[in-house]
Amino acid sequence: MRKRSLIPIFRFSRIQLQNRLQWIQNLPIAVKLIVISFILIAVPLGIASYLTYTSYSASIQKNTGKYQMDVVKELTANIDTYMNELNLLTLLPYQSQQILKYLETGGRSDANLSFNERVTIEDFTKRVFANGRVDISGLTLYRVSGGTYTAMLEEQANYSLKRVEGEPWYEKVSKTGKIVYIGTFNKNALDTNNQVYSFARKIRSVDTGKVLGYLVLDVDKNMIRNKIEAISNDKKNIMIVDNEGSMIYKSMEYWIDSDKLLPYKGAGTVVYKQNNDTELLSYYTSPFTGWTMIEMVPLATLLQDTVYVRNYIILIGAVCLLLAFIIFTIFALRITNPISELRNLMKKVVVGDLHVSIPISSRDEIGQLSQSFNIMVSKLSDLGYRLYESEIREKNAQISALQSQINPHFLYNTLGSISMYAEIQGNREVVKMTNNLSKLLRYSINSHKSQVPLNMELEHVKGYMAIQQIRFEDKIQFHVNIEPELLSYSVIRFILQPIIENSIVHGIDKGNGYGNIILTGKKQDDNMLITIQDDGAGMSAVQLQHLLDKKFDFASSEEGTGGHGLMNVHRRIALRYGNQYGIKIASSLKQGTTIFLTLPLIEDHLEGGKRDA
Repeated sequence: MRKRSLIPIFRFSRIQLQNRLQWIQNLPIAVKLIVISFILIAVPLGIASYLTYTSYSASIQKNTGKYQMDVVKELTANIDTYMNELNLLTLLPYQSQQILKYLETGGRSDANLSFNERVTIEDFTKRVFANGRVDISGLTLYRVSGGTYTAMLEEQANYSLKRVEGEPWYEKVSKTGKIVYIGTFNKNALDTNNQVYSFARKIRSVDTGKVLGYLVLDVDKNMIRNKIEAISNDKKNIMIVDNEGSMIYKSMEYWIDSDKLLPYKGAGTVVYKQNNDTELLSYYTSPFTGWTMIEMVPLATLLQDTVYVRNYIILIGAVCLLLAFIIFTIFALRITNPISELRNLMKKVVVGDLHVSIPISSRDEIGQLSQSFNIMVSKLSDLGYRLYESEIREKNAQISALQSQINPHFLYNTLGSISMYAEIQGNREVVKMTNNLSKLLRYSINSHKSQVPLNMELEHVKGYMAIQQIRFEDKIQFHVNIEPELLSYSVIRFILQPIIENSIVHGIDKGNGYGNIILTGKKQDDNMLITIQDDGAGMSAVQLQHLLDKKFDFASSEEGTGGHGLMNVHRRIALRYGNQYGIKIASSLKQGTTIFLTLPLIEDHLEGGKRDA
């Protein structure tokens, strides 16, 4: 059921797609050229601009990340130097036998120190505070056997029986012999701004390796801030995280969850996203302290210069697209305007206006098309005149045929009566003439076909010559030599009889009154060649040239016997079959004239049937 419900949707979508494609195909050529050219320029230009902008931004980001990493490493090295000095201070107990001896002795049950112990501790404390390289703000010395001595800078020292096992950092420090960062503390509970960084180290016996006590040094919290400010001017984008993820130092205005910073160990530069902000984060883990120095720069600030570059690229691209649009519009109109003009002229030709011509201003394809259009219109005009002339002649022939059809039965009956009386009188010549004349009339009047088989046209000519031979008392000899295969091909009616009549009237009759007419026909290539030759008076070269000039003058109108003159025969053939067909004339004075008829081979099926190739 679901498949059946989807079929109308798919069919409707296909129809909509076809309609849109058809709409695109129906757009003017100028619009198509402009749109395609605009796309071919806009797409590569947009891609190139985008790649330029992104590569420039990536380069800025890469170079800034490299510079940022160098800053982070330098800050880390500076902190490590300080921490190394602090580490050396935590090793001072091993340089004082009195301190080691103090730590080895058992603790007192009261909260007081002996005079010698106090002098030893105070001397050690002064050495720590007066080191000259690390600013120590406090010191605490724990004895495992009991007793804790605490000294603050510019404050009175105190001694208590507080045991080290109760300190929250004891478990972490007791597991290693290295200096350990144990956190940030407020040394004065009443002053929350008096925060310090505390570092602890376990003190062992040099001889036995037994744990004797713990030394805790307190450093002012501003120590790290001062070290960072000495190198970095930007004091709001740096963090220091220990190896457990605890925040040691933060100069950023907004807070970042330290758990999210745990994966950043080692060294690298990444893009960090938080809320709606994107930062370029560089991190480096110190091999000495295990702390990770992190610096973050907002990408919006970092890529601020790229915004100007992007705007310039967009501006230049828009200008280029505008210029390209204007240029391609001009070129498209220059190309399509001649086509539009040609289309408008063709519309005029369709409605019958053949007096049009398009000016040719180039020799490109459009110019050649315009030239072909002008030639076509010229030929159409000439062909229209020929068709008009042919129709006029056909009308004249029909009028003549109508005039000759006045009571045809009366003519046939009259000729039959004459033939019968001549037969009774024994006059065979009259019988022959009347019978042939009757056939000629029937051939001229009854047939409505413009083309007939060659054998019918030949029978008509033979009947005509039979009458003429009786008339001239057998002074004219008529010979026929036609290839039998040609007899079935079609020819135009009344094309042989006017030529033979011309041979009698203008050839033999103007000669000595005696002569021969030879009619031959043969197949030549794909055409039919009919030759009519007489040995009459002939023509001079001037007369022949005059006649040939009239043959190609379609404006002239030569009418011979019955309206079918020699030149009329040529025009009828040329109008029907083309100028490559028609008659040719060869003549010599007092030697005779030869007429050559070239006709196509057309099977006798229907009028205007298929050519026999």
